[in-house]
Amino acid sequence: MHDHRFDFEHRWRLRTPGFEVLEASAQQNAGNLSRFNPELCRRYPDIRGARIGRGFSKRILTQLGDLPGAEEHLFLAIEMARVGQQVFPLPAGFEARFAKNRSLGSSSAAYNYWRTDRAYMPELADSCYTYRDASAALFSSRNVRMGFSADLYSPKPGDKRVFWREKQVSVSVMRDSAGNDFYACRSWMNDTVHDIAIMFDLAQDGTISNAHSRGLRLPYHGICEDAQLRTELLNGIRLNDGYSLQFADRVGGAEGCAHLFDLSADLLRLFKL
Repeated sequence: MHDHRFDFEHRWRLRTPGFEVLEASAQQNAGNLSRFNPELCRRYPDIRGARIGRGFSKRILTQLGDLPGAEEHLFLAIEMARVGQQVFPLPAGFEARFAKNRSLGSSSAAYNYWRTDRAYMPELADSCYTYRDASAALFSSRNVRMGFSADLYSPKPGDKRVFWREKQVSVSVMRDSAGNDFYACRSWMNDTVHDIAIMFDLAQDGTISNAHSRGLRLPYHGICEDAQLRTELLNGIRLNDGYSLQFADRVGGAEGCAHLFDLSADLLRLFKL
């Protein structure tokens, strides 16, 4: 993780499916020592034993303390947690339970893996538009195809880059025709499964305009696109310090996309609202 202020990295050894951090390390490559205290890197290995899930952020902050730069280390640890949940070796025979349905034609393979996802990780049910219960019916009425390789479900010991992810956040100060400054915001994610971005303009009073998103690569093409249409619901809202709920109601939840919500949160944490 790096920007114009700092450059640092985290490494984990993670056990699945319990998603327990067995080993952790951090290295600071650049950054003003008064704003990003190197002591944080020395404390970071003490997060071992933490599990991804409820209470994870509190555990990280407890171990790091309130030294300058702790918040940035927390943000990267959260990103590590997001990535850590993307790959999981299925138990022997588990995938075969969902590989018999051939009645949906071109959508059959996608439907089988959709059911595999939800069975192995029950918390996915209704976590977004694609994984909501009601989306099961869409596989029979649409041509749904996977945006990922089935190899993601069967990583082997020693495999390199089973999953990879790159993210970029940018905020630019712009000026409209009336001479008023505003922020042009963009948050983009590209990984093994996704190529997705959300963009919006933010006025000085916190009002959002020109909100839109795009998904060039998505897990389930033919369904995931529906959630992208909700992004325009952000237009006209005025943000406050409860922006998490404001965005959850419009781009997140069972009718939205968890990644669009996360990408938005990555942007908004840069502002004081």
